[in-house]
Amino acid sequence: MRTTAMTLRTAVLAAAFVPSAPSPAYGATGVMAASRPPAAQEVTAIRAGRLIDGTGQPAREDQVIIVHGERIEAVGAAAAVAIPDGARVVDLSGHTVMPGLVDAHAHLSIRPDIRTLRGQLEGMEQHDAMQMARIVRNIRVQLMSGVTSVYVVGEVHYNDIQASQAVEEGIIPGPRIYPSGNFISTTAGHGPAEYRTTNGPWEMRTFVRQNYEMGAHHMKLTITDRARVGPNNGTPYAPGESNYTKEEIDAAVNELHRLGIEATAHANGESIRLAVEAGVNSIQHGGNLNEELMDLMASRDVGFVNTYTIGFQSVFNEWGFLDNEAGDIRDWLERGRQVHWRALEENPGRAKRRLDRLGQLRRSKEKGVKVGIGTDSMHGYIALEMENLIAAGFTPLEAITAATGLNAEIVGIEDEVGTVEVGRFADIIAIYGRPDENIRDMGNVAFIMVGGRDQSALSFR
Repeated sequence: MRTTAMTLRTAVLAAAFVPSAPSPAYGATGVMAASRPPAAQEVTAIRAGRLIDGTGQPAREDQVIIVHGERIEAVGAAAAVAIPDGARVVDLSGHTVMPGLVDAHAHLSIRPDIRTLRGQLEGMEQHDAMQMARIVRNIRVQLMSGVTSVYVVGEVHYNDIQASQAVEEGIIPGPRIYPSGNFISTTAGHGPAEYRTTNGPWEMRTFVRQNYEMGAHHMKLTITDRARVGPNNGTPYAPGESNYTKEEIDAAVNELHRLGIEATAHANGESIRLAVEAGVNSIQHGGNLNEELMDLMASRDVGFVNTYTIGFQSVFNEWGFLDNEAGDIRDWLERGRQVHWRALEENPGRAKRRLDRLGQLRRSKEKGVKVGIGTDSMHGYIALEMENLIAAGFTPLEAITAATGLNAEIVGIEDEVGTVEVGRFADIIAIYGRPDENIRDMGNVAFIMVGGRDQSALSFR
């Protein structure tokens, strides 16, 4: 990974905002930086009263997980899995143990406010030191909510790559970060102004190569079916068209796959068709679905990541409460519920659009489309995304699976995270309660492990 002097200074400045001592953690590669010695291969045995493994199978009682270093070495019934001599034993026999949650659509630095997209874009124009300060806080909140992996879908100035490196080196605590690098967009497209400049097939290939050189794990194309900036903001393009030409989308996706990494796309409505037909691996948002688009995604085995909570940004300006008043993740979740339900009660049009969307989610599941979830920029609200799936007719177990194993599968990281299985990273959380019976128990996060490192002692602020 190539690091500029400016971005390195930014990462150092960000560390100053961390109130507690840093704890080593792991990023997208699961490998600690070369400047640090390898972690001791400590053996930890976790006694799980109940285990939900993230594969969609029901909870199993009285299980043991053996963690060797950063990975899971064994998992099974307590009667069948021997605890090695000298192992550190973590007794979670009164809890439900499960994989760390995967947030499959995350922007690390953004904090939406009532100015909606304009406010987001202005935030990404601020100095990198300010953006890193937000990242440090935001990823801590994510971690405290039980999220141990974040799949980033666009930052500026490679700030997500720098944050991933800072977490890997133990400078700041945080979840495993899968960085995407900078946005890929076109003139008159969706995203920060400095990246709405990539036009033509060869510019697409050049941009992809630059992101790849800087260390992107995957990349996102922002494909829209209408203008998103300027006086024409909101004006639809010609039917079936987008801000990209077919040749541009094909070139970007081909270059990504040629380099051996995955393509995801911000897409809604008919722009989904363009993205799926070009061969993208996953869809972000996936709004305005009709039966034909659902059938297309199901036939191509392309899942989408639903982002419900970002839809409330126009009525949400609660970040001061998060930073100065909320005592734990439960307080933060409850404030989000209050704001969201009040907005639905006060705006019948919003409530109607929500019901329409719940129907799209339910029908997608019935057709076999993989439905995942992500918080977008509503940090710490993965549990509210799960509650929304249940409102659409998913069972609590299906919602948990969407946030773990299925999310990992949709975005192509299932060989590393998302399930409690032998060989996966030891990204494990414990919930006080039975979230597969009462999803609100997801607010009771009692234990957090990332790559075999216990992060449970972190304070919320």
